[in-house]
Amino acid sequence: MRAKILSSTSTFNGVSYNTAKTQNSKGELMKFRNFGYLQNATNVSPDEMKTFLKAHSNRNHRVKDKQFHAMISCKGREYIKEDLTKIAEEWLHKMGYGQNPYLIVFHSDTKNNHVHIVSSRIGDDGKKVKDNMERIKAQTFINEIMKRDPKMECSQLLEKLRNFSLSTQKQAKLFLELHGFGIREKGPKWELFKYGTQQGELSMEEMEKQVKCYAPNQERIRQLKALFVKYRKIYDSEPVALHEPLKGNRTGKLIGYRSELSDYLRDKFGIEILFHGKENKAPYGYTIIDHSHKLILKGSEVLSLKRISKRETDQKVHAVLVSSFSDKLVYEKINRTKNPVFLFHEFCAEKAYRLRLISALEEYSTVHQGLAAHQLKLIGFGDTLYLQDLKTNLFINLQSILNNREYSRFAPHYAVSKLDAQTTPKSIAEDNPLPESNSKPEQQYLGTAGSFETGMKNPEDWTRETHHTLSLTISDDADDEAVHGRRRRKKGNSVKKHR
Repeated sequence: MRAKILSSTSTFNGVSYNTAKTQNSKGELMKFRNFGYLQNATNVSPDEMKTFLKAHSNRNHRVKDKQFHAMISCKGREYIKEDLTKIAEEWLHKMGYGQNPYLIVFHSDTKNNHVHIVSSRIGDDGKKVKDNMERIKAQTFINEIMKRDPKMECSQLLEKLRNFSLSTQKQAKLFLELHGFGIREKGPKWELFKYGTQQGELSMEEMEKQVKCYAPNQERIRQLKALFVKYRKIYDSEPVALHEPLKGNRTGKLIGYRSELSDYLRDKFGIEILFHGKENKAPYGYTIIDHSHKLILKGSEVLSLKRISKRETDQKVHAVLVSSFSDKLVYEKINRTKNPVFLFHEFCAEKAYRLRLISALEEYSTVHQGLAAHQLKLIGFGDTLYLQDLKTNLFINLQSILNNREYSRFAPHYAVSKLDAQTTPKSIAEDNPLPESNSKPEQQYLGTAGSFETGMKNPEDWTRETHHTLSLTISDDADDEAVHGRRRRKKGNSVKKHR
């Protein structure tokens, strides 16, 4: 949860900016408080709001920019509009604006839910609300409301770092910066800053001792290489530069890089790939943070930058999503595609496909027409029906999705036997998705058929699925050194308010 103080003006244009979004369904007025004679009116216009705020603020002629404009945002859709509004009101009172006229507008037009707050910097007594160190206080009060302790978080992060294997102090610095900490070297220690204040410190001598204990984990490096080689055939591994967005659809400074491969490895396995580069130049190196095995590696220890960034997806590798080992075997018997890549995919099949299948039966003139409309295909094999999603290329036993009565409605169309309505349908779990560890190498659930050496285990089995927040980093000189470094204006006529 973040709080940000936005620009002050004398015209209260923050009102127009926020209420305009309510006209095109990109915003919703959540609170409208302390507006005197306007409080009980309906369809109050933005101009009326601004006029009231200006009149209220004219009690003090010494302050030029009297608008107070702030934003509180959460990660993604973590909090709904009502939660954010409640947090914003409590925060306003802590900041000293609770008795001033204010409006709170919810926005959901970006990837993060957030609310904007517009008020006056002048209180009822004509005095300016105290704003010394307000940017630091803004985040401090949010942390208090959310019951967060940044110093404790810093301490926990340092303890986590001590359990990582790394080869340079710059890798430790990169790890801390990825978690939002600024670092200042002072004598024999690093001072760690977040939210504008120091939250902890780390001894450089301690870090040097940790670095000296580094020994390459060759087995894990081999496993990571196998994962990279496998998935770069499916996901584009070429780094794409990301720039800071500016007003007017302009782009600002370089803030990092990403690729389809790095996104997938981060989300699926908790393996972060961080490219290093400079403005207007291709990346010259990368770092790997393997959270599941607590490793920070130079990318070149696993795969050269040239290989990791070279396009291989143009080879059109045939990737198939399956939810069980038996489905994989059936697909191989039905299809003779050269070197398919099988990806094990756990999901709620019934929720994802059942309604579309029933729609194909009941809402179209023929079953085949309905399936085609939903980009689905049914295949009969061995007196059993299988579903293939033509869009995602998922292949699954139809009995894993439908109950026996529903399954039997499709059976006559594909010349397979109906099922007894009283028999319990087959479940995905009964299929034993992965073979036992003592099975033969060629029977292991691998990715590309025949693409791994005899005796090599599935690289996916080496890595637990974890989820980590994307962080972007650029470096100026060394491979592991990290350097961190819209407003739309629309017109609206009136806005309805919630009380």
